[in-house]
Amino acid sequence: MLNDRNRTQQSNFWELLQQRILVIDGAMGTMLQENGLQSGECPEMWNITHPEIVSKIHAAYLEAGADLILTNTFGANGVKLKKLNFQAHLKDINQEAVRLARKEINSYGEKHSVEAFVAGSLGPTGEILEPFGNLTNQEAYQGYQEQIRVLVSAGVDLIVLETFYNLDEIKIALKAVKENSNLPVFASMSFDESLKTIYGISPEKAVEELFREGADGVGANCGSGPELLYQVLSRMRAITDAPLLVEPNAGIPYLEDTKVIYPTTPQEMAEYAGKFVQLRVNIIGGCCGTTPEHIKAIAQVVKRYD
Repeated sequence: MLNDRNRTQQSNFWELLQQRILVIDGAMGTMLQENGLQSGECPEMWNITHPEIVSKIHAAYLEAGADLILTNTFGANGVKLKKLNFQAHLKDINQEAVRLARKEINSYGEKHSVEAFVAGSLGPTGEILEPFGNLTNQEAYQGYQEQIRVLVSAGVDLIVLETFYNLDEIKIALKAVKENSNLPVFASMSFDESLKTIYGISPEKAVEELFREGADGVGANCGSGPELLYQVLSRMRAITDAPLLVEPNAGIPYLEDTKVIYPTTPQEMAEYAGKFVQLRVNIIGGCCGTTPEHIKAIAQVVKRYD
């Protein structure tokens, strides 16, 4: 499944991860909204309709110090695109997402002689699985399989499963990755103030089951701000020495004159970056509400420890 370039990139990724903490980029959706994405629009279609904006966002995160760039494919699985009547565009959306990220990484690398990696982003289907919902496990698997095969053929360096609440669903996505690629895969769940997912999954259970299912790294993202995820990651680190990932939101959002405001400043994110470093979290970045300014502040802290 891997060509020579893929094998080299995978080897380089693991080598770098063993040497130092890596910085992953911040929010794509937040940045697309700042550039005109409307409520209800499919963000992933912007890979095709507004590629220059997606490229500009990737470039800004690289300039901020990101080592890993997530593709704009969070909702580009077969199940979600079918519901939006965009399933016919699945291949083009995912291929173009990888092309845009790779192009910016190559351009940045040539200018600055640094290496960065393309991480294929996969999110939940947005549907409820059987027996409580109408989505069968097989339908979910097929939706992820379609997306993964395109991302792999387009040349991503690793896969990141993000913002999952249902352990059964993320295990299906993880199974699809393992059975359709040889790429490294990080599996990240979203936790609320109870320090559990909305399906009642604890950090410890997530770690135990996801590593048992073959994840190369486990983590937490979205949910709320860095303080809550610091508590979650502390509990994860207490039971494993394996690679961990964290991507907090820039706090809990609120509305101000119809504009969504995320209250956590870049400086506050940087303070928590230092705490995550002390926890030996291996990959640190941001989720909803974070911008290149947040990632720059995080990177400045993280790279002091290189």
